[in-house]
Amino acid sequence: MNKPKVSIVIPVYNGEDYLKQAIESALEQTYQNIEILVINDGSTDNGETDRIAKSYGSNIRYLYKENGGVASALNLAIREMQGEYFSWLSHDDLYSKDKVEKQILALANLAEKNVVIYSNYSVFTDDLEKASPVQLSGVRPESFRYWITIENRLHGCTLLIPKQAFDKVGVFNESLRTTQDYDLWFRMAKQYDFVHIPDVLVQARQHANQGSYQMAGIALTECNQLLSNFAMNLSHKEILSGSGKSLSESYTDLASSMFNRGFNEAGASIKAYAISNKFMTNNKTMTIKREIRYFANKLISICRQLVPANIKTIIKRLFSKSNIQAKINRIDLKEKFSEIYDKNIFGGRESRSGEGSDLVQTKVIREQLPKIIEMLSVKTFLDAPCGDWYWMKETELRVQQYIGVDIVEPMINKHMSEFGGATRTFKCLNLAEDTLPKADLIFSRDCLVHLKFDDALKILRNFKQSGAKYLLTTTFTDRSYNNDLIGQDSFWRALNMQLAPFYFPEPILTINEGCTEEAGQFQDKSLGLWLLSDINI
Repeated sequence: MNKPKVSIVIPVYNGEDYLKQAIESALEQTYQNIEILVINDGSTDNGETDRIAKSYGSNIRYLYKENGGVASALNLAIREMQGEYFSWLSHDDLYSKDKVEKQILALANLAEKNVVIYSNYSVFTDDLEKASPVQLSGVRPESFRYWITIENRLHGCTLLIPKQAFDKVGVFNESLRTTQDYDLWFRMAKQYDFVHIPDVLVQARQHANQGSYQMAGIALTECNQLLSNFAMNLSHKEILSGSGKSLSESYTDLASSMFNRGFNEAGASIKAYAISNKFMTNNKTMTIKREIRYFANKLISICRQLVPANIKTIIKRLFSKSNIQAKINRIDLKEKFSEIYDKNIFGGRESRSGEGSDLVQTKVIREQLPKIIEMLSVKTFLDAPCGDWYWMKETELRVQQYIGVDIVEPMINKHMSEFGGATRTFKCLNLAEDTLPKADLIFSRDCLVHLKFDDALKILRNFKQSGAKYLLTTTFTDRSYNNDLIGQDSFWRALNMQLAPFYFPEPILTINEGCTEEAGQFQDKSLGLWLLSDINI
């Protein structure tokens, strides 16, 4: 069997915290014919990165360059590499010991050699033993470019790339600071097949100092532009192969994917492109409804200040009913959320409840929640819904009774088996219909944002009927109007709980979560605390 040389490339900038672990994971590879290139991209950490790299002597090849961004560091490595294959390792990530060996073996079993191999990976924060696997379903090579346009789950460090691919399609675009990887994969996939193997071969670390978090504003601008270009450069064959739907439905899905992920400029651009080319029709009805909702919210806000309470109630009911969409293609809530959990539709790399439930995005909550419990003297805490309990198990609540409820029965049974006890119980309940346990505080994070208005209002009424005193729930404080979810494939949008159709009063307190998801699109994501008696639903 041919054993080609593989160049493992580690670009690093101020990597004193994690570089040593990354290099060790590269040196521990079971595949022997490798070289390790560490590229110091002008670190400013008083020589710590330089010292760590040089301590490995001839076991690695070490190069220093002036700071120019990760793309420039990777391109230097491509010019300097001596191997036939390129394998990128971020300085804060780790390789499984057999990463390269398994990929070379997969390559040997393929008749076609002009391929790029990619794999599954796992995500962790501090404890590697708690790493959560990200299982990619794998797509046909002809659908790959559509897939990376509509999803962003591919991890660049799982790839094994022939060096000759860079000669054919070019290298990383050094003008891009955060999207240089996806830009290259999209270009490369036009000439090379991307082949998936189902092994977890990379452990990806999440931490607050990652470049994607530190450059959130740049990332948002770049992602909007990049995804717009992707959608417009996909051939009709690629789109139809990737979606399995008509061209009109496919473009609708592409635009919806952008809006749902917070890339509004890309969504609008794709929609305008598709309409102008007659690939889809303009949904004027939806535009009119959205405008009506916006002006209705403005009118109601004014009326709340000017008219008596009984007239306010009439106006509120009138507009809230007009804002609720007809129950079209409605899926039973249990069926809907069971499918989301089973298939990991939210695409969370750590938690099946989504990226917002990883340990980075919940850091502020895990710090503040115990303080709120102490301040309010909460004895009984109702977590509704509790989700997959990924981050909550890392939170010290210090209550006499914790009750986690969710509609997904297998998940609740698993929680009860693993975490249940005298002071902690889990119940399978429908928040909209079943009788809820009485609690001092109902904690309902990331719940109503996934529901249509009518279901959300039912749940809120049920919360009030439970006899609970306080509600701590998600609200997006800077939003000027609320959209309803349309159709059965819509799963999320931001909600400001002080606007129609909810009309919550000013919260007792607000906790900004410090959300960095989707390139900083949701910096207003917060938890608001209300007395349920003050909420009129």
